[in-house]
Amino acid sequence: MYFYLKKGFSMLITIIAVTVITFVSFQIIPGDPVLSRLGVDADQAQIDALKEELNLNKPLATRYFIWLKGVFTGDMGQSFRYSVPVSDLILNRISVTFILALISLLLIIFIGVPLGIISARYNNRIPGLFISFISQIGMAVPSFWTGILLMFLFGIVLKWFAVSGYVSWSENPLLCIKSLTLPAVSIAIPNIATVIRYMKNMVLDEMKKEYVKTAYSKGLSTSQVLSKHILKNAIIPVITILGMISATILGGSIIIEQVFSLPGIGRLLINAITTRDLPLVQGIIVYISVMIVIINFIIDIFYTIIDPRIRFN
Repeated sequence: MYFYLKKGFSMLITIIAVTVITFVSFQIIPGDPVLSRLGVDADQAQIDALKEELNLNKPLATRYFIWLKGVFTGDMGQSFRYSVPVSDLILNRISVTFILALISLLLIIFIGVPLGIISARYNNRIPGLFISFISQIGMAVPSFWTGILLMFLFGIVLKWFAVSGYVSWSENPLLCIKSLTLPAVSIAIPNIATVIRYMKNMVLDEMKKEYVKTAYSKGLSTSQVLSKHILKNAIIPVITILGMISATILGGSIIIEQVFSLPGIGRLLINAITTRDLPLVQGIIVYISVMIVIINFIIDIFYTIIDPRIRFN
């Protein structure tokens, strides 16, 4: 219990530190948020009224605590461009990014991990060499280029999928998954290649250790040694990689969402930056940072489930 309390407290402190850095950074960015919203022709009365509304006439520390309270209560201010609450905009886009991330992660886990094990088991043989060759190609090709190729092949030539556009889950779950399949595959391919390489290297490292020789001496088959002994130890570093991938995707796959015109967090962030919508940019950065911190916390919990010794160490 102490381990989980310590990790939970550390997570909370990290989130608060992230909010401090984010808030201060946006306070020192050049430009006047009042004039960017009202325009240079605004009169002094309008400027003073908006400063009062945005709490800009208060000290920095006071503004931070007001904003921090809003972060924890879901009120991160109002978007300059859309004139709606920032939290509403983020919540409306989360579902797209979340479903895209879920499909991508399922592909990465259920393809990357088994292929990595197979590549290690048949190392320096035809199956292993072939998987290594394919994974090298997957790591070398950028995800946006993969997306363009998939759009051309499956969207234009074969016409199996729409080239762009998104169908929400509430409208039609099957069409929603179909509209996100090509983007998810585009994200998954380079990450599958990365997981294959890490999984292969971890399994090969574990196969050299003494406990594996002992397991073989007891008459266990290679499949039994892999599943009962090696996998549990080899999977821990791979979980770290999967966590980093999860954080990246949940933070918004900016390029892929742009390529496929998906209304996700990544595309929203690009639009907010190009229009200098500072409250929205600030809110998305906090969202991404919190996602990374939470995923790291979940990874720590997974570590202790797989190997309880970590909790005591």
